Amino acid sequence: MLYYTILVILFSLLLILNLSWIFIFFFAKRRKYSQNFDPPVSVLLPAHNEEEVIEDTIKSILSSDYKNDIEIVVINDGSTDNTEKIVKKLQKKDKRIKLLKTNHVGKARALNFGAKKAKYDYLIFLDADSVLEKNTIKEIIRPLQDPKIAASSGSVRVKITKNPLTWFQDFEYILSSGWRYLCSLINAVSVLPGFFATKKKIFLEIGGFEADTLTEDFDITLRFKKHGYEVSVNPDAVMYTTVPNKLRTLAKQRIRWGRGSLQVIKKHKDMLFSKKHKFLGYYILPTHLFWYIFSLLYLPSVLYWMIGDYYKYFYSTGNSLSKDALLFFFKWICSYGMFDLMYKVFSGIYQLHLLLLITIINYLATITYNILLFSRMKKLRVIHLLAYLFIFPYYLFIILVQFITVIYESINFLMKKPSENKWAK
Repeated sequence: MLYYTILVILFSLLLILNLSWIFIFFFAKRRKYSQNFDPPVSVLLPAHNEEEVIEDTIKSILSSDYKNDIEIVVINDGSTDNTEKIVKKLQKKDKRIKLLKTNHVGKARALNFGAKKAKYDYLIFLDADSVLEKNTIKEIIRPLQDPKIAASSGSVRVKITKNPLTWFQDFEYILSSGWRYLCSLINAVSVLPGFFATKKKIFLEIGGFEADTLTEDFDITLRFKKHGYEVSVNPDAVMYTTVPNKLRTLAKQRIRWGRGSLQVIKKHKDMLFSKKHKFLGYYILPTHLFWYIFSLLYLPSVLYWMIGDYYKYFYSTGNSLSKDALLFFFKWICSYGMFDLMYKVFSGIYQLHLLLLITIINYLATITYNILLFSRMKKLRVIHLLAYLFIFPYYLFIILVQFITVIYESINFLMKKPSENKWAK
């Protein structure tokens, strides 16, 4: 069957990726940085209607245990709520806060304006809905003592709420931050999230952020690399961010991220399979593209597999709502299903074939990889275990969004619609 062949190929490629990440984790060289590096820094906060979150963000910066001077530069980009009023109130209590205004020019241009006005030579970019741990500024600045490194980032975590959707996203963010850390070990970081530190001179030298794609953070990372600089990730620099608490909002966010990523890869297509960029050109950027190809092929194949088996074993036999049918779907949405599958294969109940073999090995490799990353991040909680048990429906949703993104951006490409980053996270 076609779906069988497609899944064998996809899972084989996925297995290669998982094994390569495990290899990097164990064998890539770790960099060491001096603890005695704490230059004065300017923290830039772009703000557009952030009245509900900006006070907590500023207070988390002010409560940092950083030894040297900190300047907080808030760029109020055309807010129509009480953002400016809140910042001015805080400004009266602490002179380290500077308030700038722009006329709704967009996040990228607002940050460029703020960078030029910043007092210090080291800059930290931070979204206005984020909170830092006390040692975050120190940890994110440390890699910049290396003259070859132009920018550094850390771990992006989620502000956990009672909404389970935030649990899944935190699980995903830990793995994403861990993946960027592994990329850093082989000098192949491709994406700096909205939270990163840089040297003002280099940032201005390359022209700052550009607003011609929907993901300015992805774009500027590749531009740092094109100018011959390195980018680093220190997972001990932790930032907590607000995430969507509704599927609709999450879908809009991920479609935007996905479209922006495809735009950036198109913009910097000369870096793909480039000898100059080594692991970044031959490994990391192709991996970005792989996930979109994966979504186009995996989603219809796995749905065909699942629905086909349901029709064959339950619907066609008149047992569409039986306990066994419900258990069938439960095994698909819960990690228990994989353990049940492995048990039945190893006990001889199911006959082992190529797809099952690759699926099982891939699953065990994924578990190993996840455990390694969580051990490095040192942030495992009960909610992460709960999220992991039911992660498949969440990932299926994300893959569906990627599927839609590829179709949407392909239509825009054919219609030659321009893209500009105005204001969204």
